[in-house]
Amino acid sequence: MDRLSHIERTLGELKHLTIGLERRTRKRARGPQEAIIRACVCRVIAFIQKTDPDQLATRMYAGDGDVCRALSDLGGFVTRAPAPPMTTDDLPQTGSAGIIELLSPRSAYSALATRGMRVSLSGVTSVPLPSRDDSEPAMGGVFVGEGEPIPVRRLGLSSAVIRPHMAKILTIFSAELAKHTANFEAVLRAIIAEDTAAAIDTAMLSNAAATAANPAGLLNGVVPLPATTGGGVAALARDLGALADAIDADDQVFLMRPSEKLRALTLAPGLAAATIIETTGLPAGTIAAIDAAAFVSGEGAAPEYDISDKTTIVADDGLPVRDFGAASTMSLWQQRLIGLRLLQSVTWGLRSAAGSIAVVGGVTW
Repeated sequence: MDRLSHIERTLGELKHLTIGLERRTRKRARGPQEAIIRACVCRVIAFIQKTDPDQLATRMYAGDGDVCRALSDLGGFVTRAPAPPMTTDDLPQTGSAGIIELLSPRSAYSALATRGMRVSLSGVTSVPLPSRDDSEPAMGGVFVGEGEPIPVRRLGLSSAVIRPHMAKILTIFSAELAKHTANFEAVLRAIIAEDTAAAIDTAMLSNAAATAANPAGLLNGVVPLPATTGGGVAALARDLGALADAIDADDQVFLMRPSEKLRALTLAPGLAAATIIETTGLPAGTIAAIDAAAFVSGEGAAPEYDISDKTTIVADDGLPVRDFGAASTMSLWQQRLIGLRLLQSVTWGLRSAAGSIAVVGGVTW
């Protein structure tokens, strides 16, 4: 009987130890994304409760210094945060991951930024992107006779220019959600990731020209390739083959909507070996291929988060802002909603647009 009591007591101690370890693990942020989201959670709840977010962070996430650092200096925390892990197939990068990249890890923007080149937009009005001019003549043979001159290829460079633009993303949710939802952190993470990914990918993968307000979409000026008729695996193979032939890629990736990716893998399971990035930024039936090594992204060093519950917002009904009087509006105060606004300087581009991206529209498979 004494032995049975001893076993029960030991099992109870192990249970309490396991629970304590799980709680400590949960309280530690798993990366910069987690710390930023938790800092947002503290700001939102502190805003509702009219308390100090730093004290709230100490109470909610005791021992997690990253949350406190993200609260006190979000820009500095993002700049010092390590970039997402690289594989041996990724190319060398410069710069550091920006907040938009960190907050939308499943976006095409984040996936391409991880594989491409990052530049800093801090204190600059433009960034030149030099690339080799392929119109220069190719070198002759590298094996020459003794005493013969070694052929030299002249280094011709061309240059594209990218400029910073202010990304503005507004997320709205009810105050009750923040106040009464036990897993508000997970809900807020999902809301921010979805809103950020949808906004950035839609703009990045558009064919819109650059304006003073926004960078050019990557598909600006790109003539779509004709889709193969007939459907099925044959059409899939020809469409992807045409895209691959249309670009000269060091790191070729395909961009598809989730539904198109599922159909492609169902028709041709061998495509699992190819790099396919999911995105909702492309129209249905549109597939793109891009040289990820040519992709360049940049973000500023001073992101801004604002919270409000006493603002009137204009609904996204397709009307331009100048038609404010005719657009439908919403009072956050009247409906007890919380608005979380992100402002961040961001841009993207390709070091050489020619031969770096191609697109097929209206696929039949």
